[in-house]
Amino acid sequence: MNMKNQNLLFFPFLFALGIGLFSCNFGNSGNVSNYQNTPAVVSIDYTIGGNGILLGTPYGYFAAPELSNMLMDGECVYLQQFSIDYDNQLSDQYTTITNVVEVSVNQSLCEQSDTVQIGDYTLPLTNVSGIASAYYKGKFFIGVTSNDNNPSLRLVYNNTKDDADGTKNVYLVAKPSGTGSSGTGAIQAFDLSALIRDFGRDTTVVVSGTSQSYDLKYISLNLNYLSGISSTGVPTYSPVSQQNPFLISVFRNQ
Repeated sequence: MNMKNQNLLFFPFLFALGIGLFSCNFGNSGNVSNYQNTPAVVSIDYTIGGNGILLGTPYGYFAAPELSNMLMDGECVYLQQFSIDYDNQLSDQYTTITNVVEVSVNQSLCEQSDTVQIGDYTLPLTNVSGIASAYYKGKFFIGVTSNDNNPSLRLVYNNTKDDADGTKNVYLVAKPSGTGSSGTGAIQAFDLSALIRDFGRDTTVVVSGTSQSYDLKYISLNLNYLSGISSTGVPTYSPVSQQNPFLISVFRNQ
């Protein structure tokens, strides 16, 4: 597999796996496409010239020459918007994006335990969604809505709750900051690369209609979140409803 040529061909595969986008909106003007609301993970490759910044997205790797060279390899960002001008591409190695507006996204490790200790992580969550891609280097982006402006989020893998087919069950809990209003959104990235290393399965995927294949290592997981807590402190967890478990993957040659 040639990593240099991985680009938009990977996009159909993501949907075949049941991995959805947060809310990517598409607009076109002439030969320019505009995109919004896309999480991304930074890679650095100075062989491409300029700032060397590549952004791993659900669509593949994008070169982002306009971005600050202060971004670090593995950093997580949220692309509020970006454009692809197909008439003004710098090379055929990677698709170049422009008009990028990005904000930094906090990231933390996924905890591993035989139980979920919530402590003061008692904030009920709603509208929880996730997005995964092999271009995310094992990172898993989760978006939530709550009644808090700045909740602290934890993701816990309960290693006693695997499904019969090996699917992992992870639990998202949040600690309130004490300030906020109804319907406040937040996004955070969690690093699941250790779980993939320890429990991942190998697979090779051929993109339909092409000869291009991808060698991946992946885990499947169900995402559960704290949706309520009783007066006696008993938590209620709700699953993120989707047709298939999330597949968190990395390229095997990375």
